[in-house]
Amino acid sequence: MTNRGLVITLVVLVAVVLLVPAVGMGVLGPGMMGPGMMWGFGRSGAFAGGPGWMWGLGMGLGGLAMLAFWAAVIIGIILLVRALSGDHHRPGAGESPLDILKRRFAAGELNREQYDEMRRTLES
Repeated sequence: MTNRGLVITLVVLVAVVLLVPAVGMGVLGPGMMGPGMMWGFGRSGAFAGGPGWMWGLGMGLGGLAMLAFWAAVIIGIILLVRALSGDHHRPGAGESPLDILKRRFAAGELNREQYDEMRRTLES
């Protein structure tokens, strides 16, 4: 995967890590952390009169945020190692201008007149 693809993936994962807890807190109910640990959780799987699936949804979103966090950490480490290694594997890295011109002509990017004109310019 290219660095650009990894950066885009990293941005998406960081957005998930930041936004999912906010959504998860909203489904828990009133208050900062839901109705509280000591009351409201004994009534047929519901809390404070709300549907019982909301608590499970919040926990599931938390699990998703945790996976996104660790994926973001791993991709961040990969990008850091690539940046520090200096080995970028760019097409054309280490090739002479004439070699690049020959490769572009062979690939059909240039016609014969363009190739001859550029070759003469490089050789002079």
